[in-house]
Amino acid sequence: MKKQSDTAESEVSRQNKDIVLKAVAETFKEKTLEIFGLHTAPIQQIMPTVLPVVEAKEKRIDFVFLLADDTMLHLEFQTQALSDLRRIAFYGARIVERHNKPVQTVILYAGDVEESIGDLEMGSLTYNVTNLYFKGHNGDEELARIKQKIEKGEDLDDYDQLKLIFLPFMKSKKDKEERTIEAVKLAKNLNSPNSFFVIGAIIAISDTFLSQSTKKALMEVLKMTEIEQWIREEGREEGREQGRQETLREKTIAALKAGLEVTLVAQIMGLEIEEVRKLQKELD
Repeated sequence: MKKQSDTAESEVSRQNKDIVLKAVAETFKEKTLEIFGLHTAPIQQIMPTVLPVVEAKEKRIDFVFLLADDTMLHLEFQTQALSDLRRIAFYGARIVERHNKPVQTVILYAGDVEESIGDLEMGSLTYNVTNLYFKGHNGDEELARIKQKIEKGEDLDDYDQLKLIFLPFMKSKKDKEERTIEAVKLAKNLNSPNSFFVIGAIIAISDTFLSQSTKKALMEVLKMTEIEQWIREEGREEGREQGRQETLREKTIAALKAGLEVTLVAQIMGLEIEEVRKLQKELD
């Protein structure tokens, strides 16, 4: 029998997983990572194979995407060089077994990793991966550049948003957790509905090295951002409705001025007769 605390933890983890996956799926859809030197077909959707989970017991994270050319892209994130690729090859075999499609495995290494192995040869089994290093990307410079654009009220294009998402993995004088927090703060100030998705993707990618307390705090930021965007959307919808009502009023007045009868105007405009009569009195 599960303890109540275990059940609560499981429910929280599932909720976090759903939120993060939604963010990752929306953020990477129709995009590639060519800006980081990875040339593939555009990403179509995230696949439910070895998925990221935001919880203390899960210390690794990876993503599996279906690409536009009907192949699979398997992304692994590493903060240290690997000594062998057995675990990675096992994941690749699982993906092929489940989806029966060609798979390309790419390992993205944080900025302080200079080199790592790229091949596994075990008799009949050979597995090759593509290593992508962030050592050539200056995270401090990118942070300053993106921050300046946001402060000026400029929109971030897809290129900028991807740079912001991968900021925690870039080379920097600050530690990775501090860079993650700074990236989330910047994403929070985006003048864009993508703010929620960018924050979720940052949390997902940084999962391997974030402390549990930081994950929890950032998840709260993510949830609040979603609520704030919902409120803003409600406000925009309310504004649109107000605009529609004003347009309807103007059309009704124009019809009355043209000499149409009150009953006919009410039928045409879909209004109550009393509303139209009230407007008629205002014109008299």
